[in-house]
Amino acid sequence: MSKKKPAAGTNLLYQLIAEARSYDDVIVMGRGDPDFDTPAHIVAAAKQAMIHHQADVPPAAGLPALREAIADRVKRVNNIDVDPASEVVVTNGGQEALFLMVLAALGEGDEMIVPEPNYNTYADSLAFVGGVKVAVQTAHEANFRADPADVRAAISDKTRALLLVSPNNPAANVISPADMRVLVDIAIEHDLMILADDIYDLFVYDDFVHTSPASLPGGKERSLTLNALSKSYSMTGWRLGWIVGPADLMARVVALKAAISGGTSIIAQHAGIAALTGPQDAVEMMAAAYARRRRLVLDALDEMGMDYGLPQGGQFVFANIAFTGMDSAEVAQRILSEQHVLAYPGSAFSKERKDYLRMTFLQPEAQLVEGLRRMKLAMANLS
Repeated sequence: MSKKKPAAGTNLLYQLIAEARSYDDVIVMGRGDPDFDTPAHIVAAAKQAMIHHQADVPPAAGLPALREAIADRVKRVNNIDVDPASEVVVTNGGQEALFLMVLAALGEGDEMIVPEPNYNTYADSLAFVGGVKVAVQTAHEANFRADPADVRAAISDKTRALLLVSPNNPAANVISPADMRVLVDIAIEHDLMILADDIYDLFVYDDFVHTSPASLPGGKERSLTLNALSKSYSMTGWRLGWIVGPADLMARVVALKAAISGGTSIIAQHAGIAALTGPQDAVEMMAAAYARRRRLVLDALDEMGMDYGLPQGGQFVFANIAFTGMDSAEVAQRILSEQHVLAYPGSAFSKERKDYLRMTFLQPEAQLVEGLRRMKLAMANLS
């Protein structure tokens, strides 16, 4: 029997989610699932695919039309030029994309530098291949910025890759263009692969700017970049994502995908074509709604006197709960049991973040207000 197992943070989240399902009035403020319906023209395309293409077996790399749409999108949004025939692979959501990137780029004993806090699945995928996570801690005072000097100091002769997630999950900070340039230069200097997660690239607030490492000189040749339609088009359950990268590495990605899962759902792929080539007004509407909700959450946390990292992008707020004197897992459990509000403990994203909670602003505003009201009651009882 394999001894590989998910990180402790993954198991903790599953336990909380299971309990949350037992409450009829639970307000979920931890999970990253958009509340909006998938836009109607995307659903219509899926229905047509059910009628006309349900028996088709798609190529492992994805439908050519979808790969072309993805290539157009990453050029338009991320300023990355890719060949749709050899540098794009369609995946079963961002989760599979992440595992495929790690499988293609890393092996037993290889080290990957991971700025923390970060989404727990990155550690899970690395453990799966026998790789080693080298955590680079960040400071609340610097809004969880990964200091390039700290990244450089973490490099050893076993380092093979650098993980860059911007906007970050859970801290929601955005890597500045200047920092991204330095980080890409470090990767070039030390011949490192860059594994980039751009899944929140359309959700950046105020005057902050998203930069893909593959868009910078010298970055594309060493970057594998994932994205998905889950957040931007409210298609979380459709499981449709992609990877773009240099042709030699993408050939490995295609071979791995063919062996592991074959082609991605033909119905989801036709829906994806409609999403990327059709009207984008729903995406703009959702982005505007998240910006309003973000402000609502930050105002409520300010009223509670809670400190947090400023969410420069993404869909989360990483709030400090050190004033309770309790571990975040215990605080999350108490809030769930007493107020039926599900927030995620910071310890699920880094062992060093036991005094934080991750909260989302993906709920309808009335539900968000009620969740924050309950959160205020819970915090009053804990402090």
